[in-house]
Amino acid sequence: MQVQTVNAQWYDRREAGYLLSRSLDVYQGSNSVVVGIPRGGVEVASVIAEELHLPLEVMPCRTILNPADNRKNIGSVSEDEVYIHDCEHTIPQDYICHQITKLRRIIAAENRKYRGNGEPAPLTNRSVILVDDVLTCSDTMITCLRSIRKQNPLRIIVAVAVISMEAAIVIDAEADEVIYLKMETFPESPGAYFVNFPRVDDADVKELLEVSKLRL
Repeated sequence: MQVQTVNAQWYDRREAGYLLSRSLDVYQGSNSVVVGIPRGGVEVASVIAEELHLPLEVMPCRTILNPADNRKNIGSVSEDEVYIHDCEHTIPQDYICHQITKLRRIIAAENRKYRGNGEPAPLTNRSVILVDDVLTCSDTMITCLRSIRKQNPLRIIVAVAVISMEAAIVIDAEADEVIYLKMETFPESPGAYFVNFPRVDDADVKELLEVSKLRL
C-alpha cells in the first residue's frame, strides 16, 4: 500500500483526484483504464483519467442492507458479482435473492443512463485503476474488484482519498496495489474531509463520462 502525506482536508473531490494521480503517473498514456464507483468516486476518477490521459469508465454497485438494521450492510452486488458477509448466514435467503434482483435492475438502469447504447470499455489485458472517494466499508470495492477480475485485467490498482483501516486490510488482500491519501481507524463523515463536498447525481456522472470521451 502507498500513502501520501497531505493535509487532513482537501478543497473537493477534484483536488483529491489530482493528488492521487501523482502516485499513478507510471500509468500515464498507457493501455490502462480508470474506473470510478458511482457516484462520488467518478468525480475523483475523472480527474485521474484527465491527468493520466486515460479513458474513464464507471462500475455501478449497490449495498445490500441488513433487514434488521438498515444502518448496516450484509454485502453488495454489481452487474455480475455478489459479495455477502460470511457472518450473515442467519439472513433469510429469499430476502437476499430479492435484494439482488431488485438492485441489479437499478444497476442496469444506471448503466443505461450513463452510457446510453454505448458499451463499457474492455478491461482484458489492461491495468485498471479502480477509484472511490471515501471508503469506510470494503463491500462495494470488493464486489467491483471481483467483477473486474472476471475480465482478466493485467492488474487492479485501488485508489481512494480516505480509507478505513479495516477496509484497507480486506482490499489489500485482493487488489494488486492500494493507494490512498489518508487512512483512518474510525473514519468521520465523508464530508468532513472536504471543504466542498456536493452531492453527485446521475446527470453529473453522465456528463463526466461524456467530457472524458471528448478528451481522448
